[in-house]
Amino acid sequence: MSDAGGTRGTKDEGRAQARIAIATLVLLFVALLLAVQGARMPVAVGLANYLPLHSFFETFAIAVATLIFAIGWHANTDETPPALLALSTGFLGVALLDFGHMLAYAGMPDFVTPSSPEKAIAFWLAARLMAALALLMAAVLPWRSGSAALRYPLIGGVLLAVAAVYGVVLWQPALLPRTYVTGEGLTPLKVALEYVLVLIYAGATLLIHRRRHDARLLDVHRLVTAAVAIAISELCFTLYLNVSDLANLAGHLFKVIGYWYLYRAVFVTAVHRPYDALHHSQRDLWREKEQARVTLLSIGDGLIVTDTAGRVTLMNPVAERLTGWALTESVGRPVAEVFDIENAETRERVPVPVQHVLENGEVVGLANHTVLVARDGTRSHIADMASPIRDRNGALHGVVMVFQDETETYASREALKDSLSLNTGILESAACGIIATTLDGIVRVFNREAERIFGYRAAEMIGTADLPRLYDRDELRAHADGLAIEFDRPVQADFAALVARTRCSGRPEAGEWTGLRRDGTRISISTVTSVLRDSGGAVRGYLTVVMDVTERKRAERQIEDLAYYDPLTNLPNRRRLLEHLDVHLRAARQSGRCGALMFLDLDDFKGLNDARGHIVGDTLLRELAARLNANLRKGDLVSRLSGDEFVVLLPDLGGTPEEATAIARRVAEKLRLAVAEPFQLDRCEHSIFASIGVTVFPKTPDESVEDLLKQADTAMYAAKDGGRNTVRDYVPAMLEEAQARLLLQQDLRKAVDAGEFTLFLQPQTRADGTLVAAEALIRWLHPQRGFVAPGEFIAVAEESGLILPLGDWILMEACHVLRQLADAGSDCHLSVNISPRQFRQQNFCTGVIAALHATRTAPRRLTLEITEGIAVGDCADTVAKMSELAALGISFSLDDFGTGFSSLSYLKQLPVGELKIDRSFVQDVDRNSHNAVLVETMLSIARRLGLKAVAEGVETAAERDFLEDCGCTIFQGYYFDRPMPVDDFIRKYVTKPEPAIVEEPAHV
Repeated sequence: MSDAGGTRGTKDEGRAQARIAIATLVLLFVALLLAVQGARMPVAVGLANYLPLHSFFETFAIAVATLIFAIGWHANTDETPPALLALSTGFLGVALLDFGHMLAYAGMPDFVTPSSPEKAIAFWLAARLMAALALLMAAVLPWRSGSAALRYPLIGGVLLAVAAVYGVVLWQPALLPRTYVTGEGLTPLKVALEYVLVLIYAGATLLIHRRRHDARLLDVHRLVTAAVAIAISELCFTLYLNVSDLANLAGHLFKVIGYWYLYRAVFVTAVHRPYDALHHSQRDLWREKEQARVTLLSIGDGLIVTDTAGRVTLMNPVAERLTGWALTESVGRPVAEVFDIENAETRERVPVPVQHVLENGEVVGLANHTVLVARDGTRSHIADMASPIRDRNGALHGVVMVFQDETETYASREALKDSLSLNTGILESAACGIIATTLDGIVRVFNREAERIFGYRAAEMIGTADLPRLYDRDELRAHADGLAIEFDRPVQADFAALVARTRCSGRPEAGEWTGLRRDGTRISISTVTSVLRDSGGAVRGYLTVVMDVTERKRAERQIEDLAYYDPLTNLPNRRRLLEHLDVHLRAARQSGRCGALMFLDLDDFKGLNDARGHIVGDTLLRELAARLNANLRKGDLVSRLSGDEFVVLLPDLGGTPEEATAIARRVAEKLRLAVAEPFQLDRCEHSIFASIGVTVFPKTPDESVEDLLKQADTAMYAAKDGGRNTVRDYVPAMLEEAQARLLLQQDLRKAVDAGEFTLFLQPQTRADGTLVAAEALIRWLHPQRGFVAPGEFIAVAEESGLILPLGDWILMEACHVLRQLADAGSDCHLSVNISPRQFRQQNFCTGVIAALHATRTAPRRLTLEITEGIAVGDCADTVAKMSELAALGISFSLDDFGTGFSSLSYLKQLPVGELKIDRSFVQDVDRNSHNAVLVETMLSIARRLGLKAVAEGVETAAERDFLEDCGCTIFQGYYFDRPMPVDDFIRKYVTKPEPAIVEEPAHV
């Protein structure tokens, strides 16, 4: 009723304003006609004493424009429409420009420059353009609330525009065109500009009028009237011949009228309407509060309202009856004094929820066993709820409590609860799902275990006939078809199929089904369905007991899968492979058709695991398994043995070994290329390659499946030794080589334990043979084979890890040799080669220091030779270890300099004092121009970096002379001397009559 009345009043008020606006516009147009006619009369040529009148009109206009700005600018910034803000801000500029127009008018004192009609017209046109643009923006910009972001950009733009006009008119008038000629009147340009302004005003008027139905915050009628009046003003200023004639006067009068209506429109929008809206809101609020009060007092539940201090402000009659307190007595009292509640079971006093609501601002409900103790001691069971009272801004103003008498309901509920608790407890504590239905399949019971098994809440199932959706539809249909044959009648694939046998026999029926969980997961269930009878024995429904046997079934399948399949890739495992291979090997011998076995191993798969983690590595292995299967025939078999090793069985390839080999070779190459295609791993590409070994069977009547695996494995290792990412066919020589390598490794392990190694020393001298230092070289004296060269066993020691104990022995033995040389009176330095694997040990530095201490050897006499490979792995660790040992006086030499790819980048980081030029560059250096250039460059680098340079492998006088000419000072090679036992070295170089030991150490 109030809303309808308010809307009707607003419409009536709008119609009245529209009628007033139309009447005003008619009067304005009549006045325009009179002004046009009057301008043509002779008396209108000029008005005496016009200047004071002009100043009056302009002062009034400036004051009104300033009021328009002040009212619009100081309105609520969050509620002011952008259109109103743009209009009022624009009229700040209008006021400032009208002020300049008034001071520049003819007859006024000089305003910076002499006053003149053209100066006044310039300010006039700028002010009129500013007003036109302000009205146009008011017509275009939004009329809804919210303009805070526009305030300062708008006023800044207006002030900049006003400053620009003042600057041009006062100091650069020559830039302006002529607008008035004394004795002739207005120029055509000035008249044209006035008409353009009239068009802008007219356009703004039309736009505002068209949006009149959208107006909520703007006074459209007065805006339209103001725009029309200002447009008429501009028409008058196209008619005057003299700045003081009647047309000029009429133009100023219409301008003042337009400003006044504009002021009224802004005032109504920014001041009158907000206060009017506030008045209406207060009236509506009072009406709503009265309606709410009457409603609350008449409801059937008890109601108590409190303020934010917890004092009672309102009670309805029901609350008075239940509490025993009258409203007049309770108002202003603490609510806990009026509303006394306790726990029905313990009779302990319960805090009134008002304080909790005030503290947390949340709705609070009391438990069902709450008792209200009335003023006279009467006790009533109640159900209670306390809610916060908030205003539209969310501020808390109080709490309302609503409660009802639940005494009878509570008693009935407690009795029913006791009768149901036993049955409910049995159902809910059962370790199996229990589902009870009516005869037509409506679910009546769906216990907690059934919820867990199927994922449906009991509320979703009870009352529905959807029990069949818990079963696989295809399986249920097949079961119904079997029952139809059994009973010789149609059976629907629905609830009837689930209980058909139980219904016919009346006895429990067991079964195993595929169940469907709510999320679509398929599970295995075991069911027993029986009938439910009432006390008279009549069948009233069915009871189904459900057990989830998914894990049991999965365990059975997993046992089988673990026995025959790889759990990661789901490929056949070694056991399954051997069974298939044995079958196909026997078939090949019987049929004479050859097959092939491939051993596939990924290259540097460990690098992927180390860099990206085992999860990414496992993903690659699964994708690789799928890729291998996709590139093979249906009868071929791919098996994963372990890690990144796969075996491919290709049966029935051809009638001859040659034909089978050719086909197997093509398939292996196809698989190699398939593996090389990039894998998408965790949104990144990764490329990896494979080495593949191939063997064809049968070759001999007595070869076994283990022999075939060994042959394929041997061929695969030959592929790795051949550069990786390649395919190799098995040949018997491969196995012999592998066996020899294995035998060497076993002998090497025994040799480490038996101490079959010895050290030889090779001198490092100057060009004239003067001894500078020596290099310790290991030799292996095999019991049967004699001396074994390091090139034959060092690589095997690296692969097998035996290089670690061997390296420790070499280091300790070298320190003993240094001690022996020192005891013999020699200050000879000794170089020891360090394996990268040995250097990477965490206790490497500790071991070196311990060896020096154990032999009482001066650290400055020991030089450790390292290769570039040590620095490449972990430069920071390398620098740290070398710096620790260098601090003790130990020297470092970079061995095989020039053979790697990163020597120069590490030279500036590593504390190296010596470079050893590899023998591959020294050989034929006097005849090979390429070697010569490389050696010269290396020596130049060493010289510029302040490093010593040792040339290895010097075997001829010509090589020595070339190196000496290039600046090399230290030589090592057969030309000077071969490696020799320690005792021979001491006899030759230490106990000579004229020792060749140089006082200056080789390493700093």
